[in-house]
Amino acid sequence: MKTAAAPGAAYGPFESMSVGVCVIRDGRFVYVNEALVTMSGRPREAVLGEAATLLASTASAAELDTRHARRRRGEPVPTTYETMLRTPEGERRVELTVIPSGAEWVVLVRDVSARTRRRNVLQRLAELGASLPSLRTEAEVLRRMFSGVEELGLACAWLSPEHLGVRLGQTFVPPDMVPPDAASLSGRWVRDIVGQWAPLLKRAWRDGAAFSNELPQEAERFLRGARGVLVRQGLQRAGQTRAIAVRIDVEGQPRAMLALMADWLREEEQPPVRLFGAQVSAALDAALTISRLSAQNTALAALNRLASVTASAPHPQALFAPGTDEIADLLGCDAVTVLLPAGDGEVELAYSRGLEGEGPEDFTRRWHANGLCTQAQREGVPLEREVESFPDDLSEALRRQGFRSVVIVPLRVRSRGVGTLTALFRRRRPLTPLERETLQAMGSHFGAAIESHRLLHELRGRAEDLALLHEVAKALAATLELDKLLHIGVTSLARIVDTQDAYVFLPDSSGERLQLRAMMGEHAELLGRTLPLIPADTSLASMAFHAREVVMVEDTSSDLRVNEEVRLLPDARAFLVLPLVVHERPMGVMMAVETRRPRRFTSAEVERASAIANQLALAREGARLVEDLQASYVELARTQAQLVRRERLAALGELSAVVAHEVRNPLGAIFNSVATIRRIVGPDSAAVPLLDIVGEESDRLNRIVADLLTFARPPAPHPYAVPLSPLVEDAVRGALAEAPGQVRVEMDLADDVPSVTVDERMMRQAFLNLAINAVQAMPQGGVLRASVRRAPGTPEVEVQFADSGPGISPDVRARIFEPFFTTKAKGTGLGLAVVKRIIESHQGRVDMESQPGQGTTFRLYLPLDTPASVAHEGW
Repeated sequence: MKTAAAPGAAYGPFESMSVGVCVIRDGRFVYVNEALVTMSGRPREAVLGEAATLLASTASAAELDTRHARRRRGEPVPTTYETMLRTPEGERRVELTVIPSGAEWVVLVRDVSARTRRRNVLQRLAELGASLPSLRTEAEVLRRMFSGVEELGLACAWLSPEHLGVRLGQTFVPPDMVPPDAASLSGRWVRDIVGQWAPLLKRAWRDGAAFSNELPQEAERFLRGARGVLVRQGLQRAGQTRAIAVRIDVEGQPRAMLALMADWLREEEQPPVRLFGAQVSAALDAALTISRLSAQNTALAALNRLASVTASAPHPQALFAPGTDEIADLLGCDAVTVLLPAGDGEVELAYSRGLEGEGPEDFTRRWHANGLCTQAQREGVPLEREVESFPDDLSEALRRQGFRSVVIVPLRVRSRGVGTLTALFRRRRPLTPLERETLQAMGSHFGAAIESHRLLHELRGRAEDLALLHEVAKALAATLELDKLLHIGVTSLARIVDTQDAYVFLPDSSGERLQLRAMMGEHAELLGRTLPLIPADTSLASMAFHAREVVMVEDTSSDLRVNEEVRLLPDARAFLVLPLVVHERPMGVMMAVETRRPRRFTSAEVERASAIANQLALAREGARLVEDLQASYVELARTQAQLVRRERLAALGELSAVVAHEVRNPLGAIFNSVATIRRIVGPDSAAVPLLDIVGEESDRLNRIVADLLTFARPPAPHPYAVPLSPLVEDAVRGALAEAPGQVRVEMDLADDVPSVTVDERMMRQAFLNLAINAVQAMPQGGVLRASVRRAPGTPEVEVQFADSGPGISPDVRARIFEPFFTTKAKGTGLGLAVVKRIIESHQGRVDMESQPGQGTTFRLYLPLDTPASVAHEGW
């Protein structure tokens, strides 16, 4: 084993190497050089003789063992790879190169933590560049770029050409990049220094990117003189610092340069930094485009708002304040005036904002005498002037108020001037082409409003009202659904009188209260609330309903009639309540509610609202008539079906009576003859089996005749309160007589089921038919389940018969209750038909569930409180 004092002549050449070297034999260290001792922070004595994974991190030790085992087996394993070296100060990333040397392994250990940090910084720089295009303004892009570079610990500088030099804008120097005696060079600075074109900057401006490993000399050449020497000396004392500068292009033209500085930068980092510069350029391009689009959108929005104000202002004076607000916001001007013709070649100051000191008359006189208004009207485009170009008296008056620039906008309608608008600035303010175009368009809006606002306002109001009424009429005529009708009516009322809330009340089922059925506003929780109809003066709604007249309240705070409405609508300030009347018959109430201020509804507004109410009332009446007609058709179809059924049953009854008469007479003779023959031949005769067959078939034929008579002409029911559980037990016992010992019975007879008003004999027959069907469905045996209980959620009793037989196929289930339909060889097809008629005659219903292979379940539902005596008419 080698020792620290004598590493051995064989390993002597490794001792002077700057890279860490160790020799491993049999999985243990036999030599480590001084560089590796320094790198690991462990004395040589503590390493020699120890396992080869001593210096590896816990996570890397197993991987190293695996690699070494594979290498010893002769498997191909990379000779160079990265891992983590464990030191007293923490883990450090290193690169291992493994070289076999006989029975020993020579391992070269290089510290690559700086390379990893450099790679991480460049990756984060790329992520920073990728995030910049999402920002909307140039200021946001630059602010995010500078802050991101600072977070990465890079020094940076923003430089832009200016005349023959380069202006140094914002810079950042990390404190660890300069020595303590030059601390004034560190931190974030907006230097705003114009320097010289250093070689690095020339190459970057020409080629798009450049690298320099002599940053101190570059800084000295940029600053020149004593300041440059001081900066160079400070950077030199801090160590070797390198820089990469990239050109920033905006809209395809070079605009600025971004320089990044760090001691680890190399020329091979130039491509990722160039990519970052391209990302900054793209982000600035996008931000500039967005800024232009934003300016256009701002101008268009201002024009749209001005057009909206022009359309809604009741008179030109009401347009000037909001209209000039739009111009002031768009241009940032300090004062605005509007001059209009006053007759006899004179003008008057119709509106002004921002003027101080001089009176309107003096300003108007001076301004009109200047002749610029006439010039602007003649040229038809905005005029831009500096205050110094005006006559002395006007120039002096404007300078006293601090104005420097003036823009005169002609107000024109169909090539005829109707006034001028002037924007005044306290700074020199040239207009952009977009601003000039927008101002001219705004002037057109002002001129149109001044020239024809009154007439246009009148015509527009009438046209809008007629259009809305026509639209409402079409919408109401297009549907018969009550909810849609009410929604159309309430929204139309709110639009026609310009209120925030509107409501429709209709009488509830009792006819004693008005129920809120539709609304527009912020109180959706009120839907379904009711107001009393009696007495008539209990609320505004009931007053309008009973009087069939419009009721108005100008101010809820001073009107005692609105107690109930105020309780429901705490924000209400004024009411317009309209009755819904058809043929002098009230059918509901509409209500428009003003929530902003007390308000007196004009006669024109009441007229328009009444038209909406009348249309809604007629539409509601039409929908009601259609509903009644549809209900009549349904009732007529039901009555017609009953009539056809009765006629068919009457015919079947007559036919059944004839058949019974004609069949039972021969049957009587057959029964007598069979009995006589039995006495004659005696019990031991060979003819007895034949006589038994004749007797059984005669009995079956007699039962068929009885079932036919029962179905066609059932006896009148005699209902009275009967407990159903004993009837179910008797039916099950009677059915089991045909299959004793083969069918297992499960009974579930609830104790809380009260007696039901039914005909006991008829109900016993229905239960017996279902029980027999269940038993016959299980010829090989099975389970018959019978139960009686209250039907959950309804005032009914549920009687159930279920079997575990083969079930019923879907095509048979569809016809199971049809008379004379049967799948049995000896069946009549009347058993289930009789059950259905008996249950329906007691105003009950029959449900059936069946799946092939899973059995069949019949459920009978009988009402607890409905007598059956009235149901006989339906047979």
